[in-house]
Amino acid sequence: MEGDPPSVSVFEKGELVGYLFVTKDITSSKGYSSQTFDMLVSLKLDGKLAGAKILKHNEPIIGMYTPEGELILPKFTSQYKGLDIRVPTKVNLLRTEGVGSIDGISSATVSAVLFNGAILRAARIIALSKGIRLNDNPVVDIVNFKETIFTQLVSDGSISRLTLTMEDLRKDGINKPKVTNRSGVADIYRYKALFAGNTPVAAKQKEVKKGYEDTERNLALDLYLAPVVTPTIGRNLLGDKWYDIFIAGRDPNETTIVIATLGRYPLDGEPHIAKGSFKRLAIVQEDKYIPLLKSNFRNLGFLHGEDKPFFAEAGLYRIPSKYSLDPVKPWSLEILLESKVPNENKKYLVNYILNNKYIIKPDGLKKLADKDKPIWHSAWENQKNNLIIMFLTLLILTFAIVQMKTLSKFDNRRKIFRYLFLTWILLWLGWIAGGQITIISVLMWLAAPITKPSWNVLLSDPLLTVLMVYVIISFIFWGRGLFCGWLCPFGSLQELLGKISQYLKVPQIKIPERINKNALNVKYILLLLLLFLSFYSTNLLNLGSEIEPFKTSISMKFQREWYFILYSLSLLIMGLFIERFFCRFICPLGAFMVLGGKLRIKNPLKRRNECGNPCKLCSNACPIDAIDIKGNINMNECFYCLDCQSLYYNDHKCPPLVIKRKKIQSSYVDDKFEESLA
Repeated sequence: MEGDPPSVSVFEKGELVGYLFVTKDITSSKGYSSQTFDMLVSLKLDGKLAGAKILKHNEPIIGMYTPEGELILPKFTSQYKGLDIRVPTKVNLLRTEGVGSIDGISSATVSAVLFNGAILRAARIIALSKGIRLNDNPVVDIVNFKETIFTQLVSDGSISRLTLTMEDLRKDGINKPKVTNRSGVADIYRYKALFAGNTPVAAKQKEVKKGYEDTERNLALDLYLAPVVTPTIGRNLLGDKWYDIFIAGRDPNETTIVIATLGRYPLDGEPHIAKGSFKRLAIVQEDKYIPLLKSNFRNLGFLHGEDKPFFAEAGLYRIPSKYSLDPVKPWSLEILLESKVPNENKKYLVNYILNNKYIIKPDGLKKLADKDKPIWHSAWENQKNNLIIMFLTLLILTFAIVQMKTLSKFDNRRKIFRYLFLTWILLWLGWIAGGQITIISVLMWLAAPITKPSWNVLLSDPLLTVLMVYVIISFIFWGRGLFCGWLCPFGSLQELLGKISQYLKVPQIKIPERINKNALNVKYILLLLLLFLSFYSTNLLNLGSEIEPFKTSISMKFQREWYFILYSLSLLIMGLFIERFFCRFICPLGAFMVLGGKLRIKNPLKRRNECGNPCKLCSNACPIDAIDIKGNINMNECFYCLDCQSLYYNDHKCPPLVIKRKKIQSSYVDDKFEESLA
């Protein structure tokens, strides 16, 4: 390596083609383990990466380590080949976030974000130092997705439309167009849907068809045109499966368009010819005239979803990179309307301009290479929508817990609210947003005074940062139970499955008090073991942290090796018979939460003098045995389900309140009786 910053020139046949460099020689970006990233990166003269390889690093990245602690390189680093360093790029934690994206391998941790930042920052610094001049041309956004109905795509210009009636053609001098009565593959799908029975799908399709009738003899052509290279258009038109098969993973310089039609005029004027180009179709952009080849055509028959018309024709047309069609610039589809009278043929243009919301305008290279701009800053910007949702979620929970007296007095409403909230935490916070706190996260924060990680490490996952701060504050007022009982996605999954099993009358195992008391200590032993490993070996810590099933069941949604899945399912199955089995006896994160809960300044859960002596109602009703026979609540194990509080305020179940209510009723009857005698 030579120069400042150091790099090696790469030649091919005596000609300079790029530069090779090591990230740790250029940037001091660090990860969880407080080690500088050591990666070999290759940059081409056109500003695109030729590849990246991790030379050495110990980092707890989800899905990037085998059980032996070895990095699984290809899935992550192979994505950098061909990546344009001009485009603002981040690791994609969510499907709909960010401007440019590297897949973090199934809900990546902060580590993957930091890897990405180190690679791009070093590459941009090298590009500046070597005088690489890059054109800041806009590019198509191939990352972001927003679910959008067909009519909205048409109205906002995402889909261009051309409608021609038979009367329109006559006005244009086409008196005898080559139209047909339309009987093709699309009609088969249409008839199947119409006569499939009174199913919800069939009913919906019938309703949609009313607005898109293609059998009217006056309709010559109703054509819909759109490029499907951007996910919001492509996935909404094709569905995830077809999009992944036909679009995702193809040469990024190719363009694929969808053309779908209603009406009597067919697009293929020579259906008997299987090769060559479509006689009636071509693409025009500036001075380029691009034929549409039949070899690059894929007949679809119909488009995905119930919100779309029953098209007479629908197909994909692939435009190879050699034609250099730029989807960012305006282009047109030229369609030839043929007449039975030769001199009456006429060409129509369907113009297409890509909506600005699908275009990424890269920042200047100098701005992107700024070494002083913190990685975490852009992470918070990219997650701003999810942060709003997170704040609202925490606000609702806080209000509910502060008003627990009111909530507990209405038992059915309390249960409905709790189950809906746990479902939200599981689906959104866990499976969508990836906001599962793990023991690795906690140990990283605990070790911060010793390892002194950068703020990039501590703040690069905004949702977890906000959640951690909230949990720490909640320790003071409510102790361990608020997180474990309300904000843990895996805990939510366990409890919801457990309640379903109880609803189905699955026999529940009642653990004897002595065994239960001893078993509660297991999680503390596991926490101490992991704490020791965090100072001894990162690889062993990564392996030991698999005691938590969070990565498998929440972060990676069970898309993992079979033995991890088997372990997670085993814990969930145990939870069907013993409520919150993992949370109570095994969870090292729960053990830490118990220790944090010692900061609690008071016990907000109400008790009576009669609790435990003689009344045992709450003790028997507590689903996790957190109330002993003396009526005392073990706040180290309480999950704030509020079952006991509902009993506390129920004057038809709580014995002291039942007695009090009956006395009041009896006194009222006596008073009425005396009034009647008077």
